[in-house]
Amino acid sequence: MPLVKVIRNGQITIPKEIRRSMNIQDGDFLEIERLNSGLLIKPKVVVDRDEAARKFFKQVSQMRKNAKKFDSEEVDEILAEAVQVAKEATRKKRKSKADA
Repeated sequence: MPLVKVIRNGQITIPKEIRRSMNIQDGDFLEIERLNSGLLIKPKVVVDRDEAARKFFKQVSQMRKNAKKFDSEEVDEILAEAVQVAKEATRKKRKSKADA
């Protein structure tokens, strides 16, 4: 297991072999979570909200085209419920991290 040293401002260097195996590049974002016995570091992808919304609504449009046999109001209700569930899950995840 590689040993790393903490330098100024809490910086560490992830060993080259690990960066290669996980395809971590300069400028990538990493999420760090404190565990009882140490740290868990996971690569994360940051997505622009406007771009994500554009892609989301493009997918919704495609789903509507494919779901012509369904009532459009029913589709809207199902989508609204799915969005609420996703928002609630995100809120709970953020709250549990803030409480940790």
